[in-house]
Amino acid sequence: MSKDSARRLIFCPRCDARQEVSRVTKSTSCPSCHRNIMTTDVEINEYCAKIEMWTAGIVTVGKKGTLIAEVRAENVIVKGGEIKGPVTSRGSVVLEKGSKVFGNITAPAISVGETQHLVGMIVAGPRAAELLAEIEAGLPPAKPAPAPAPKKVPA
Repeated sequence: MSKDSARRLIFCPRCDARQEVSRVTKSTSCPSCHRNIMTTDVEINEYCAKIEMWTAGIVTVGKKGTLIAEVRAENVIVKGGEIKGPVTSRGSVVLEKGSKVFGNITAPAISVGETQHLVGMIVAGPRAAELLAEIEAGLPPAKPAPAPAPKKVPA
């Protein structure tokens, strides 16, 4: 096995610092903010209430799963379950048939199936995190250039 394939690049869900870790690493410490980074994938198939669910892996909420937390992950998949809280993803957010999300979603890509409930704001695209920061800061939207003044016609 080559050294390159035995390692992977992760990003801290709190400060977006890059770090290279072994593929078998379950958690590590962020070199920038010195907080713990969970690198494993998380699957929720029952009721789970936390303050935060932050991981450098994938969060999957199964059909019988209910997750009440602020979610930050590389990717988020909701397979008919329910999330109550804001969802932020560096990758994609996939909402499959019967999914319920009560909170804002911020991600570069969002796939929505036959979702029963989606209550919140969706900010999607490559600049999703920047746009959300502008919205939360209350910055006014960019104004278009003013139209030229009408010319006066002599009478």
